[in-house]
Amino acid sequence: MNDILKIAQDWANHDPDKNTATEINRLISENNIEKLSELFAGNLEFGTAGLRAEVGPGQSRMNRAVVIKATYGLAQYLLNRFPNKKPKLIVGNDARNMSDEFAQDVCAVATALGLEVLRLPGELPTPVLAFAVRNLNADAGVMITASHNPPNDNGYKVYDELGAGIISPMDKEISKFIDSSPKPNEIELAKNWGKVDITDQYHERISQLVSNKYGQIKVAYTPMHGVGLNTFNASMKICGFDPAFVVPTQAKPDPAFPTVAFPNPEEPGAIDQLIALAKEVSADVAIANDPDADRCAIAINSNENWRMLSGDELGFIFAWWLIKKSELNNRKLSGLMAASIVSSSLVPKMAKVKGLEGGTTLTGMKWMGHLDNLIFGYEEAIGYCLDPEFVRDKDGISAALLIVELFSYLKSENLNIEHILDEIYATYGVHLTKQLSFRFDSVQKAKDITSKLISSPLKNIGDLTVLKTDDMAQGIDNLPSATGVRITLNQARIIVRPSGTEPKLKCYLEVTTEIGEIAVNKAQALKQLESLTKNVHEILTTIY
Repeated sequence: MNDILKIAQDWANHDPDKNTATEINRLISENNIEKLSELFAGNLEFGTAGLRAEVGPGQSRMNRAVVIKATYGLAQYLLNRFPNKKPKLIVGNDARNMSDEFAQDVCAVATALGLEVLRLPGELPTPVLAFAVRNLNADAGVMITASHNPPNDNGYKVYDELGAGIISPMDKEISKFIDSSPKPNEIELAKNWGKVDITDQYHERISQLVSNKYGQIKVAYTPMHGVGLNTFNASMKICGFDPAFVVPTQAKPDPAFPTVAFPNPEEPGAIDQLIALAKEVSADVAIANDPDADRCAIAINSNENWRMLSGDELGFIFAWWLIKKSELNNRKLSGLMAASIVSSSLVPKMAKVKGLEGGTTLTGMKWMGHLDNLIFGYEEAIGYCLDPEFVRDKDGISAALLIVELFSYLKSENLNIEHILDEIYATYGVHLTKQLSFRFDSVQKAKDITSKLISSPLKNIGDLTVLKTDDMAQGIDNLPSATGVRITLNQARIIVRPSGTEPKLKCYLEVTTEIGEIAVNKAQALKQLESLTKNVHEILTTIY
């Protein structure tokens, strides 16, 4: 206990933010060991996603002291990596609590250490920052955002010179410099960094991807209290589309996210207001961005019953549309279409049938961002990279505009999205997916279950025979090592991954069929998926 008090007092003595220092001193005076132990459970781990945590005082939270130390480490890394030039750093931020202050600290530290720093206008989507890094030939970028995390969180996301999320060993090298950084209040803060606005260039680039050649449609849209609206509106205008109908209660940035329990379009109830608006205006499609607009989800009117497409279904649709567009424009498409390993296996198959490359990466768009010949990549968690030449990350704005273009085409042809999904399934076989999440009483329990699946592999799951069990830590399919297990069955696949920080297991199920009669195959696949879901649930909660 005395150690915690000592650590906390030392932190408070060197905290450059009077507010968080005062809060720590109050907890010390109250001898609140329980709360202090939570705030000083160890330094936030700097990983390939950078930093992300609840905003608050202490080494285990997001605050100015943590951001200042992280930026010192990043700047030292860049100075060592590029010794013969002045490294260029682009900084952006969303509208979450403390985002503006954190972005200012990033600029102040990096400028003081001799970097060329350019800050984007405040409250912009994450993909605009990713675009800016490539557009301005920068050496790195920092985006202050927690994407679709809970309202109390914020984060520090780093991009490399490709404009892609960093991958190892860059994260470990930056982390070493952070660990050896001075006390936060001893790190110099400068002023007079540069400013840059490349939003017009970003909108212009989207207009090169998307055109209104098929006619207007009605679009319902929500930025989900985030920063997507202005960028989405400007992109719609430059591409020649009528303004969308916007959910009024969710239009302005609000870090409290008052109308949603969890600011993620995939969460139950999150798009209820969007669907209500879509019904009210008889929209052709309903589109949602998450708060930093790097993800995109859509809802469709399916026989007068609005439903959200799964992340995989939308991935199929994007692959189909990119291929179809090239055919309509008599343009040869070449390159790689990739999906993350926990996503459906269908898109790589589609690519190969069409004479393209098809590939699989580990989970996270950062891996796709480092593939030179990528033309489309996606992950089932509604993240889509549709213009990797200019944005090597998820981009919910370009995804939204391509959806508008697609639905414009469908309306002109008197087609609907269900027709397209059926066409895809008729051509490549039905592919249905589902995600299951299991919560246990400890982080270790989730890891132990994963280990047991590897050391004592299952022989059967229900009436399906297990054909192969792969330990992802060994590096499967020529991919880097990762935590998890892949179980292959006849026309089915399961991937089990434990969370490293929460007592949770996530399971990703996929069931496939051969090419055949659509109605029969869909019914067969759905029945098999329901059975597999039930059996996996029973195994992981009972046997293990």
